[in-house]
Amino acid sequence: MISEVGLFFIILSMITSSLSFLIPILGYSEKLSEKLKFQEKISECIFLFTLLSFICLSYSFLISDFSLIVISSNSNSQLPLIYKFTGVWGNHEGSILLWLLVMTFFGFFFSKHKMMDLKFKKDVLKIQSSLCFLVSLFVVLTSNPFEKNFPPAIEGADLNPLLQDPGLAIHPPFLYLGYVGFSIVYSIALGALLSKNRNLQFIEILKPWVFISWVSLTCGIGLGSWWAYYELGWGGFWFWDPVENASLLPWLTSSALLHTIVMAEKKKKFLNWTLILSIITFLLSLLGTFLVRSGVLVSVHAFANDPTRGVFILILLSLISGFGLYLFLKKHHIFSLNNEINLISREGAISLNNIFMLSISFTILLGTIYPLFANVFFNTKISVGAPFFNSVLSPILIPMVLGMIFGPYLKWGKDDIKKLLNRLKTLLLIFLILSIFVWYLNYKGPVISLVFFILAVWIIASSFFEFFNVLNSNIKKKIPLKVLAQITAHIGVGLLMIGATGSSILKEERIQFQNLGEIVNIKKFQVKFLGIKDTEGPNYLSQMGFFEISKDNVKLKILKPEKRFYNANKQVTTEAAIHSTILGDLYIAIGDKSSSTDSDAWTTRIWFNPFTIWIWIGVGFLVFGGGISLINSLKFRK
Repeated sequence: MISEVGLFFIILSMITSSLSFLIPILGYSEKLSEKLKFQEKISECIFLFTLLSFICLSYSFLISDFSLIVISSNSNSQLPLIYKFTGVWGNHEGSILLWLLVMTFFGFFFSKHKMMDLKFKKDVLKIQSSLCFLVSLFVVLTSNPFEKNFPPAIEGADLNPLLQDPGLAIHPPFLYLGYVGFSIVYSIALGALLSKNRNLQFIEILKPWVFISWVSLTCGIGLGSWWAYYELGWGGFWFWDPVENASLLPWLTSSALLHTIVMAEKKKKFLNWTLILSIITFLLSLLGTFLVRSGVLVSVHAFANDPTRGVFILILLSLISGFGLYLFLKKHHIFSLNNEINLISREGAISLNNIFMLSISFTILLGTIYPLFANVFFNTKISVGAPFFNSVLSPILIPMVLGMIFGPYLKWGKDDIKKLLNRLKTLLLIFLILSIFVWYLNYKGPVISLVFFILAVWIIASSFFEFFNVLNSNIKKKIPLKVLAQITAHIGVGLLMIGATGSSILKEERIQFQNLGEIVNIKKFQVKFLGIKDTEGPNYLSQMGFFEISKDNVKLKILKPEKRFYNANKQVTTEAAIHSTILGDLYIAIGDKSSSTDSDAWTTRIWFNPFTIWIWIGVGFLVFGGGISLINSLKFRK
């Protein structure tokens, strides 16, 4: 009965959300305050109905109701309780319902915000509710999570083993908070365009929603990268997988949006850029959904489904993008102010960095979708992977990073390059000393790694230099929150660059048949193979390896990588074992036993990934910096 209740609530949510645009079309005419109250009630109701539907689906997963197709296909009675719950979004139908829940939540949350411009708020809520209607229509017509088995299944097929991991319990919710959070950013931008006059209040309203979504998306991408690193057994953190790229694209454009908002708020410039980036960011989130859900991509992250669902998503993407871009082209002149800027200025640096970010986004988008077009139009199968992205993006990253380094020291309006160099002579001397030091540590390595290490150290040094400059110039010895947020985020970028460069370019790998008691040397570590033991988990059998790790002949610990064989679906997964240090990770994965009958050797893959831990620390700094900016924007609104 609970599943029927869940279906009832999702249909009720679809019908209620349709009223947001149907009633005005049918001639619903009352006072503006009453129209607004009507839209607020709709936002509250569709959030409540969707939440109740999601609770019904979650309860059905927890009690293993195999009469539902989605549960019999993605759960099992042997599944640990936590994975029964995460199984709710570990499939197409449940994840789309979660998508809708997050979208209705943002609409509900926005409806509680008090503002003077009632028409603007009404328009934003109407657009947001209309988006909810389109997604709920998609759920009901093509992705019903409450569809029944007949006859009911006795046992389930199990959740994808790759998703049976604590990282996947928190990664998708954060990712969706980011992805779907940009729906309210899109709605606010369109609400501003629907205004009959140039209402600049939308910048102040837009800012915290951008930060909420950006911080959540940063967390989601970081958690996904961390999960891929230790779960997939490939020894890396980023593979330029098309689905990974789908989440990176809106992150890049939203990062450009964050910088553009600064100019829009402070100088009342680039208002049109703020609007178009708000629209494009959400459209890229929808495009990512299409790529993941349509079945056009093959990826460990993708949900391969009936292509008709992909057609439906493509129609939604076309409708939403068509309406948003049409409205922008029609109304953008309202926000056309004097956008002339001097290249040697703070505005110039931000503008150039935005251009570089958009160039990176376009390059990644092209590399992601070009194989699809080549396959459809030319019947040619091509693969675009890491070599393409690394070679094309590296030249763009270098000037972008230089802009991040020197941009904060430029004056608003107009600056002079000679005066800038004179102000930064101490910092330039520090750069020279640090560059020599980094070169000394890495002069035997590839040139590209040396370049990025130096740039990363420059970013971190310039951020600390700015911190102490602001501290010394402030009588109260306080750092403004917006400056602290910028410094923290830029340090995060520097740390992330160190980790990514070391782990990608300087990694060392050993692949071999390793006999019992044999020692493999990598860097200063000695890895001794102690053998394999069969173990049993709650819903899998495991071959667990034991490796004694020593450094400079001093025993450190035992690492225990696994190969797991899941009972229900007969799938095999690799569970890596990792010993993390500040200087790098020792990473071990096991393969198959040697086919030779008189050998105890097993295939082992051992990596040393330099500075990998700095990737996750860098992501933490980015999130912390974004969080400070969010708090600052909320304080400003008060």
